[in-house]
Amino acid sequence: MTWRLHLTNLAIRQVDILAGKTSLLAVWTGRERVAFFDLETGAPAGESSWRAPVGETRQSARWQEFVAGLTAPGGAYLPVVRAGGTTIYTTEDGRMRLYVLNDGALFLETDGKEVPLDTGGAALVALGLDRFLGLIAALDEQYRLAIYQQHIRVGLFDTGLETADEAQPAVVVSHGGSAIFATNGQTVVLLDSGGRVRKRLTAHYPVGRMACSPNGKLFVTSDVDTGVIRAYNGADFTPTHQRHAIDLLQDATQIQLIADLPPVSAGVGALAVDNQGALAFALSGVVCVTHLDQLAALPRPQPLL
Repeated sequence: MTWRLHLTNLAIRQVDILAGKTSLLAVWTGRERVAFFDLETGAPAGESSWRAPVGETRQSARWQEFVAGLTAPGGAYLPVVRAGGTTIYTTEDGRMRLYVLNDGALFLETDGKEVPLDTGGAALVALGLDRFLGLIAALDEQYRLAIYQQHIRVGLFDTGLETADEAQPAVVVSHGGSAIFATNGQTVVLLDSGGRVRKRLTAHYPVGRMACSPNGKLFVTSDVDTGVIRAYNGADFTPTHQRHAIDLLQDATQIQLIADLPPVSAGVGALAVDNQGALAFALSGVVCVTHLDQLAALPRPQPLL
């Protein structure tokens, strides 16, 4: 399972691994356009595009029909969809949707009933949703983390992350919410669902993209400067594997007869990993699926005798 496809001349900013009887890779080639591929083989599995209903309230039948259709072939709900001025996060069972509006307002819909979430008036810079139980983790501009158990705000927690002029904030959450990874682009912290900081990783490189496996056991990042993809143990940040993204891409099977390689200067624009170690990433308009065993394994620290 190593393959690559040149899909667009524009940068790909989002890839999602969708588990199922046949696992799929969703590749967003535009803000409202997504193509699907068999994760194992790279075979095309369909393509979809959407337009959010203009002038419709989210309670209208037309809007509800629209969001119910935000699925992949086979029926899996898409994790994150950007439609018009709204970003829509959806749980795996489709019963819960988090709406993020352009002005930063949050609304949670559960079984068709919508409630606003209290943000305390703070501007949000990153957000993650646990797709299994519905925990929400939102990072504000002061790098405090607000945690919601569905519509209930559990609290606002200090992460110890510092603000920076060229920060690249991000939050990713494992299924069940037991592992929450937050970054300012230089330091990554691991928090539990109660907001306690469990581990801290001060990277020697600027963190570009990051992702965790659904079970939280695998954590991967990309290096902005060098394009190296690094893998860590999700529980303690022990580094396990690394390799340049361009080398992984060049080693992957090219599905098309004719395709261009990305520019040498291209950085990793999207990143995803599953529980089995399947790794998907994008360089410019090229998407690649590989596996952690294609990365170089790093020596494990050994206790002194």
